Order: sequence, then C-alpha cells, then structure tokens
Amino acid sequence: MSPLQWLVRLDRWVFMQATRYRPAWLTDFVKWITGLGDTRAWVVVGIVCYFSGPQGQRLSALMVVGGLFSIIATNTLKFAVQRRRPFEVGCDRRLIREPFGNSFPSGHSTQALTITTAVALIYPSVALPLLCLGCAIALSRIYLGVHFPLDVALGMLLGIGLGHVSVRVLDLMTL
Repeated sequence: MSPLQWLVRLDRWVFMQATRYRPAWLTDFVKWITGLGDTRAWVVVGIVCYFSGPQGQRLSALMVVGGLFSIIATNTLKFAVQRRRPFEVGCDRRLIREPFGNSFPSGHSTQALTITTAVALIYPSVALPLLCLGCAIALSRIYLGVHFPLDVALGMLLGIGLGHVSVRVLDLMTL
C-alpha cells in the first residue's frame, strides 16, 4: 500500500470514528455553527461592519478580500483534485442536505479560517474567540458528514495562510 493510499484509508477511518456518536442536542448546535460559515452569513456581517464606521469599513474590505481569495483558491483546488465527498464513496453519514461540488478542500473551513485569521491579525484582543469560532465551523463539516478530516485540516491551513495574505494585500491597497 502506498503512503497516499494509507493516508486516505486513515482519513476514512478517522471520519467513521468521528461520526459515530452524534446526539440530537449537539447536532442542532453544530448545524447552527456550520451556518455561521455560509457565505451569506459572512456577507451579512460584512455589510453590518461596512455601515458601522471607518474601522468597520476596513474590516468589511478585509472580509471581501479574504472571501474572494478563499473562494478562488478553494474552487481551483476542488477542480484540480476532484476528491469525492464521504457520502459518494460509501461513507454516508450526512446530517444535512447534500452539498454540491467536490470535497477537497473544505470551502467552509478555508473561508472561516481565512476571515477569522485576517480579523484576528488586525484585532489581536479578539483573536482567541474568533479563531475558536473558525475552528468550530471547520470541524462542524466532519461532524455533519460532508467532509473527510483531511479536507477540513488542509482547508484550515489554507485559510490561515490566506488570512495572512489578505491582511498584506489590504495593507498594500491602502498605501
């Protein structure tokens, strides 16, 4: 067995273990958390920030830059890698409607960590709760059965990197 085959097998095993026990009370909460990672939720937050003054406008611009980077990077990788979702390869543990597109990397994970990392870099006093929220959104995708752990982990790493890039790009744009 090649190292890649071993990694995929381990990824599936971890997924199956992580989705074994999912009580209804926790499932409802996790569905709510994953909803916070939807693009429309970020758009609403961005609009509210924009109309809250100059600091909010900077934050809104950062969310737009980060969101665009995240969407472009995620969709490019999804197209290039073409990894199927767990329910398409015999690991059907979905607790939400069928998402569209390929599995790798997790778009929710990438976008959540891109935006929360970028905002945390600008506002370090709220870094811990923001990054906890980003991680909760990312991990919710495994719990809900729509992503393998590696999809989420690498989406998180990509998001952290894109968060740093987003801050740098916004700084360059405002020079």
